Amino acid sequence: MRRFQQYLLRSWIVFFLVVIGIDLLAKSRDYSLSIDFFTFTLVVALSTIFVIDPVRRRHMSFTFHFGFVLFTFLTYGLLSAICVGQLTMLIYQLRTFHTAIGRRRMLHNYPFNVTLELLLILPAGLAYNALGGTHGIDFSLIGNIGPLVVMVLILWVVLLFQYKLSNFLLGENIPSNVMLPLLRFEAVVIAAELLFGVFSTLMVQNNGNSGLVMTAFALFIIKRSLGSSVHASDRIEHWEQIERLKEAAWKDGDAQFIIERYLRQLNHFVRPDIAWIKFDFGEGNSIYYSLKDGRKLKADHVRGIIIEEIIEEKDEVLLYGMQQEWDIRLYDCVPEETQSILFIQPEATEKINCSLFLASEASGEFTKDFGYELYRALRVLSWAVERAQERERLLTDSRTDAMTKLPNYRALQEWGDRRIRQRDLYPFSALMIDLDHFKQINDTYGHEVGDVVLFEVAKLLMQATRITDLVARYGGEEFVVLLPNTDLESAQIVAERIRETLHANPIQVEADSLTITASIGVDTLNELGDLASLIRNADRAMYIGAKFQGRDRVASYQEWKERVV
Repeated sequence: MRRFQQYLLRSWIVFFLVVIGIDLLAKSRDYSLSIDFFTFTLVVALSTIFVIDPVRRRHMSFTFHFGFVLFTFLTYGLLSAICVGQLTMLIYQLRTFHTAIGRRRMLHNYPFNVTLELLLILPAGLAYNALGGTHGIDFSLIGNIGPLVVMVLILWVVLLFQYKLSNFLLGENIPSNVMLPLLRFEAVVIAAELLFGVFSTLMVQNNGNSGLVMTAFALFIIKRSLGSSVHASDRIEHWEQIERLKEAAWKDGDAQFIIERYLRQLNHFVRPDIAWIKFDFGEGNSIYYSLKDGRKLKADHVRGIIIEEIIEEKDEVLLYGMQQEWDIRLYDCVPEETQSILFIQPEATEKINCSLFLASEASGEFTKDFGYELYRALRVLSWAVERAQERERLLTDSRTDAMTKLPNYRALQEWGDRRIRQRDLYPFSALMIDLDHFKQINDTYGHEVGDVVLFEVAKLLMQATRITDLVARYGGEEFVVLLPNTDLESAQIVAERIRETLHANPIQVEADSLTITASIGVDTLNELGDLASLIRNADRAMYIGAKFQGRDRVASYQEWKERVV
């Protein structure tokens, strides 16, 4: 049996035991409904208005409807109050029944909410009655001060106990640093509900049901004020962090640097147990990053990836506050200790979109408002990465030879100038390669065939060199290869390998097979020098030592210079 199924069974067993206990209690004490139908309907209608739009803290909803339960208790007795509370709680759970999450939430949470509601009113109500508290027209604040104080103390004790109960029945895990602010807020709410219950009872004595409506309006204003302050404080808490995220996205840098900087910033204030971010570049090209350390993840190692199939296309944010709300497919790919899940999939651009998955062992770790703030921040990241990629593409195009797709002369200068200044890359060698009789190929087969030959030669040069080397088109049929950490002897070996590779791979052109040969000049710097002199010396060796000596050979500048001397 899965963990959530164990909690489901446990909560419904407790629920039925409590209901049976109340039934036995009502029969033993001969409790009966003393509230008339019209007033009952009015009270339920007013409390329903409150539960439709609750004040939210984390995953918890504060409806303020318990004030109407207290009013009913002080005016009409315990059984009437229980009926009002249970009907209101049923309406509260049914309000989201049309959604899959709402149905799962009702199945798992309804027995807990009902049990908690009964534990709030039953002990407090029985103690109030036992101490001689009065109801209805006999109720007075001064005359019932003792029973009311005891009632308040019992309510607060039950509130302290509720988190243990939620852990037992639902498996909720709320950290202590989060629980204390929630308890403080609940103390404020229960105080407002108690004041409403007392004053609405007194108002009804003098003004009938209109007094109830007036005090309900006052409670509604208090509820809205508290809700606004809570919402504002939550927004302020995350506003600065979200703005830093956006700032991290818009700073200059290449796409990879922007992503790494964004992940570091996000990791400062989001510390879930499982977290990854996905970049979808279209055409099946997707990359997953771990939020914790920024490393790339293989798709089959991404925990919770099934959520991409669960979320509907129209949904931008998918939030699960506790495990009981999950789609059942998640249980097989996420650790069972996990409670809260937040998944965001904004559509920002046509070329790139990023989505974010967060999961925590704490219940209610994420909120809907926080999810939408992150949603907007992720859209900014998508735009920034797309802009960086476009900038990189333009930069690459300006440094790439359109015909051979090799670095062009400009890229050769930039790459070579940076590396030739680094002492740890010496000896530093260069090859100047000129294709033999290339003009004849153009004259015989046409320039289109000549372009094909250049493209195929470029591929062969890349195959014959290391990933740390640079192969660039110098111009026309000339190529340059820069070889860091390569002495003269090794450079000559590379040059011979290139020459032999060209021999061994004839290029098919129409019905003919063309064997390409090349004259190659080599020069090496053993100490700091400049790129222009290195390439110039390799060029001299290529012409004088190779071209003028019959072509299809390798010549070094040092050997040619010694012969001249």
